[in-house]
Amino acid sequence: MSPCPNSRKSILFLLCRPQYFLHLNRVVEESEVRRAVLTFPAGSAGGPDGLRPQHIRNMLLSREGGSELHSALTAFVNMVLAGRCPQDVAPVFFGGHLLALNKKSGGIRTIVVGFSLRPLVSKCATSFGTKLLTDFFHPHQLGVGIPGGCEAAIHSARRYLEELPPDHIVVKLDFSNAFNSLHRFDMLSTVHSRIPDFYSYCCSAYSQPSVLFYGSHTVLSQEGLQQGDPLGPLLGPYARRGHKLVWA
Repeated sequence: MSPCPNSRKSILFLLCRPQYFLHLNRVVEESEVRRAVLTFPAGSAGGPDGLRPQHIRNMLLSREGGSELHSALTAFVNMVLAGRCPQDVAPVFFGGHLLALNKKSGGIRTIVVGFSLRPLVSKCATSFGTKLLTDFFHPHQLGVGIPGGCEAAIHSARRYLEELPPDHIVVKLDFSNAFNSLHRFDMLSTVHSRIPDFYSYCCSAYSQPSVLFYGSHTVLSQEGLQQGDPLGPLLGPYARRGHKLVWA
């Protein structure tokens, strides 16, 4: 059985105290931070502070202070990955601007544009986390950590459809509001038991509500993964496979 909501919050509060954080065995190198900065698409939007990834890129590549910024960014990334983001700062740092986009099929798709330093940390975490989970995902999940996995799935499906026996059908399932329907308690429990190097960072990001700004309104993000977090595509399928009671 899954713990009741009050029990969940109590356990989560205890597990996310600093003394329960596990040592980050995998330290991110400067080369990885540089690579993560350069992977931001051109024109990427900035968060509430107005700092865009392009600003970080330009400063990182400058001759005057690029090397010093590079070292400082690397130290900052490792600090946040180790779960040392101050608890009073975390709700804002892991928040951002909230965008509401209309879906073609109806309904609203919410996207969070966070502070540029937050997705930078998530990109660094994802780069080595994907390698750790490739064997875990394969062959049931082909979208994350499997080079060419989606292309292979598409070609296989087309070939199967071309040779589909008369008494066979193909069913496509699409979970409604999948990212926002994940129980954070179960997700963090799965991360804690299976990929402990991620736990401190994930706990900082998802153990308490984060602040989202929508025009003049403030919304608290309290459930699920934020669409826009580069770590989301990795944690989403991992949590769904790793725990039976992840869905709300």
